[in-house]
Amino acid sequence: MSPAASLNDDFLFGSLMETMADSIYFKDRQGRLLRVSRKMARDLGYADPAELVGKTDADLFGQEFAQRTMLDDSRVMETDQPLIGLTESRQLESGQVNWTLTSKMPLHDAAGAVVGLLGITREINELKRAEIALQDIATHDTLTGLPNRYLMFDRLNQLLVRAERFATCFAVLFIDLDGFKRINDSRGHDVGDLVLRAVAERLSQSVRAADTVARIGGDEFVILLEALRAGGDATAVAQKIHGALEKPFALPGGAAKVTVSIGIGLYPQDGRDADVLLKAADIDMYRAKQKTAAPRPVGPNGEPDTRSE
Repeated sequence: MSPAASLNDDFLFGSLMETMADSIYFKDRQGRLLRVSRKMARDLGYADPAELVGKTDADLFGQEFAQRTMLDDSRVMETDQPLIGLTESRQLESGQVNWTLTSKMPLHDAAGAVVGLLGITREINELKRAEIALQDIATHDTLTGLPNRYLMFDRLNQLLVRAERFATCFAVLFIDLDGFKRINDSRGHDVGDLVLRAVAERLSQSVRAADTVARIGGDEFVILLEALRAGGDATAVAQKIHGALEKPFALPGGAAKVTVSIGIGLYPQDGRDADVLLKAADIDMYRAKQKTAAPRPVGPNGEPDTRSE
């Protein structure tokens, strides 16, 4: 008998279940495991794959994860159609999230009836972490960790939708640091960066967790205050921010102090569009700055002309 003749289906299947780098499992129509690969058993802390036979996702991973997988399993078995490349996640006891890429195929008996499913799962934690890191870079300011201009506009547009739907009021605060350029020029960019980080922290501490603090460039920040009762609430927050930034910043080479000019744009009084609201807040900020600094050039429509800054 040739060597190939001894490689029957049982031998080949057993080799696959013992050596495959991906996790493989079979479930019946009730979601109970019929067989699992050694890789899957090892990852779940079992020495013998047979110990997992009869267990369900609820037994192994808890009800929350089981409810999500049950929906996908039922879809595969009821429609007799596979699900390919399904991203799944579950929280481990360590608190970390385990990300997997799973394909689920219907399992048929000799008569062609669907009697369960076959699943093949691969961990994609490194890939997912890299993806999350890239998303964070694309949507957050690298210096302060705050949302950047792109994410701020995305949240502002979402806020506009909610405010229109539920007839609520919100505010856009445009914040510009006074005296920052002097610190940055005289004491160096490293010290300037420390100031920006400290300002970002104090701004974040001055608002609610549901509000958004963003750095949109240079020494300019924007705050989105959601679900306000009236415009006076925004004024109160602006006063709180002024108070939070009054205390000098402890810096290498000695403490330094900055003040801020804050402009407020209110929805719906000042506009129902993201650009209009931001411009209203910017113009109001310029008016506030005029009270404490030399006048800046004014553009043809009355807005501040920043081309020379």
